[in-house]
Amino acid sequence: MTKARGTFFKPLYEALAKAQPNPWRTMLLWPTSEKGEHPEEAVTPRGENIDICMAASTRRRMDTSDAALEGKKGKYDTYLPSREAWRMLKEQDVRAVLIHEFSPFTLQGLIYAKYRRIPVIVSTEVGKRNAHYFHARTRWWHGFWSKLVDGVVACCPAAHESLSGGHGPTFPAYHAVDSRLYTPMERERASNEPVVFAYLGQLIKRKGLDLLLTAAAQLKAGGVGNFKLRFVGGGDESWLRQTIDQHGLGHHCELTGFLTGQAIRNAVGSADVFVLPTRQDTYAAVVHEAACLGLPLLISKHAGAAEALVVDGVNGFTFDPDDAIGTAALLMKLMREEIRAPMRVAARATGESFSAHVRGAELWRWMNRVLPIGVNAEAELELKHEMIRG
Repeated sequence: MTKARGTFFKPLYEALAKAQPNPWRTMLLWPTSEKGEHPEEAVTPRGENIDICMAASTRRRMDTSDAALEGKKGKYDTYLPSREAWRMLKEQDVRAVLIHEFSPFTLQGLIYAKYRRIPVIVSTEVGKRNAHYFHARTRWWHGFWSKLVDGVVACCPAAHESLSGGHGPTFPAYHAVDSRLYTPMERERASNEPVVFAYLGQLIKRKGLDLLLTAAAQLKAGGVGNFKLRFVGGGDESWLRQTIDQHGLGHHCELTGFLTGQAIRNAVGSADVFVLPTRQDTYAAVVHEAACLGLPLLISKHAGAAEALVVDGVNGFTFDPDDAIGTAALLMKLMREEIRAPMRVAARATGESFSAHVRGAELWRWMNRVLPIGVNAEAELELKHEMIRG
């Protein structure tokens, strides 16, 4: 039960459903009026045992002030509980409920599970270690409702530690992409070509782009000039261009503007290294995209993905973006092909292991192992029935 309709969830839920034995099915319950930024075919899971149910729900426009929004007031849509959603749950022989975050819409799934005394799981990116990124109201809300769940699907490493202080079972299904769609690019580099460090994301100061430019200026001051910084993303470019000019890095920087789909994969996949100098990110799924594309990873210690995906010296490095000299040293190190070559292979392996379609199948096996949903007994009974029919 969710109001989130992202490209990450499509392969995750498809694999979850595919891993289920006959006659188990997956029911996806969404609010009718929820419309995401992606085309329907990119976010709607398909499968022989997947039922898409749309429940009418009242949408409310809410205001919030959140550290994750850089201290600015933001607006978001929330969907209220509905009788139709409750009716749809009652009409099915529901054995377990998985909700995404504790929104007013999904909470009725939690309450329904408690009413029927069946397991309920929440997928979330809020936990103890990153709680300071969120507003006090969000911390209270998650701390209260998380006491009632039977398991947690952690969308980032910090979510393994519940705000409620509970010690229930957790499963890592970090925000990711489908590694079958993000694949390394075949390319040949001339020996005199600059080494390209690619960044993907919003062009905002929270992402630490000014810190990266300071480190790059250190590199240039040391007589190193055969490199390029490629900034892939949209937003206000004026401050970034001004910072680039202040450091005299105009010839070393490329701004692609906002890109989508294959254009993003081309811009990032054709680079030599992926770099994220963020000051704050609960996770940063772009790191997984870069890993799937086979790029060595140079990731700020302030991104949850650094803890989850980066193995120092194997597929990349974790760094402190405030340490310009240390960052410059790592940039210099990654300019060597003999360092990058094995890291490309290791990064791709990391990307494949955390792919959404891989984690979806593992999620079902985890649910079957740690939750009392009775799948083994029923699967064995169905197998016996098939043998009798045969």
